[in-house]
Amino acid sequence: MLDFKPKIAAALAFVLLVTFVAPVLAVDYNPGVSVGDYVKLGNWYSIGTPPERVMNWEKLEVVSVSGKEVTWRMTGQMKNGSAIPNNGETYMINVETGATNYIHSVLGPIIAANLNEGDKVLEGSVSFEVNTTEIKTYLDVSRPVNVLVYEVSGVGTYGLYTSRLTFVHDRASGMMLENEIRSKWWNTTNPDHIIYMSVTDTNIFSPSLSPTQIPVEIIYAVAAAVIVAPIGTAVVLRRRKQPEAKTKMLEQKVMDLTYNLSGVNRGECYLADSLEHCVKVVCDLHSRGVSALAIVREDPEFLTKTCNLQPDDVVLLSSQPIKGFKAISSLQEISIAIMKFVKAGGGVVLLDGLEYLISRFGFNTVYMCLQEKKIEFLEAGAVLLVPVNMETLDNREKGQLLSELKLL
Repeated sequence: MLDFKPKIAAALAFVLLVTFVAPVLAVDYNPGVSVGDYVKLGNWYSIGTPPERVMNWEKLEVVSVSGKEVTWRMTGQMKNGSAIPNNGETYMINVETGATNYIHSVLGPIIAANLNEGDKVLEGSVSFEVNTTEIKTYLDVSRPVNVLVYEVSGVGTYGLYTSRLTFVHDRASGMMLENEIRSKWWNTTNPDHIIYMSVTDTNIFSPSLSPTQIPVEIIYAVAAAVIVAPIGTAVVLRRRKQPEAKTKMLEQKVMDLTYNLSGVNRGECYLADSLEHCVKVVCDLHSRGVSALAIVREDPEFLTKTCNLQPDDVVLLSSQPIKGFKAISSLQEISIAIMKFVKAGGGVVLLDGLEYLISRFGFNTVYMCLQEKKIEFLEAGAVLLVPVNMETLDNREKGQLLSELKLL
């Protein structure tokens, strides 16, 4: 179960800071890093990437800070054990003007510190904008982050394409903590191209933010109370008079935000064109503290390693168990397992193997089961993810499924 009290405290405090403090200050573009600060990115996930270009990890270390300019060194290793291209190279960025010699992405790994939603970010000839400023959790530490999204379209090797690049930077330091690239080819059968990485190690998180010490939510709450004391006092006084229903409503909004950050809405059932897409959503939600149940036709160890799920959270869709994992094979068993999970407050369910179920029990039987489950997920505010190969369905079957499940 999620503990929403610290998340609510952090959300309220951060809203106070951004709403009442930021507007009175002009945007001041300054580095937030010091020499020796580093972020190591891993958790590599990709679709459509040649094996020789699959990365294992990448480390970004600050080697110089002078005025508005930051210089960092980039090192890393590919999955095959070789060093990344340009391993050991150093790059520079002026966080105010955007002048840089970094050419490997439209946005480098370091931007100005303490920016807020709507602030402009220059990088070379490209102008970005901070799309949202929110709180995310990395390495068990909650941090305010700035999310920047860049979309581009053009004609490439396989014809017309569109790409969406999402960069997540730590607000206090400006260093990148997460990035994702999604490209779609429109006039070819080539699959969508996806690359994702996130922080696996860093020294930019203050030791005081360790989960075993003072929670970061408390620090934000205290900071907000000090900076906006008159407003904070009024809010607290009014909050004491709020009925319990309003408090629960706020908790629900925080829960909704948790799911929205992973690209889904609570209470919805989704149909996806790939298992990989669903797994990424499950991993993302689970990393935010949402409980998960995965029913899969793949190697169950893949989920425990990829999403850090416990063995009890993964069930094999098969007539016989393997590697100590539980197995279920009938629609009734699946229905009961999902019902128990959802009623216990479960958050996200991955139901893999739809083609397998249809081949065994027929489309209509499986479809009616999904219709019934839709109401359970709606009532519980949980999420169902169902990957399927659309080419195995006829037009009527596609239409029926899409009438009950949203396309992810």
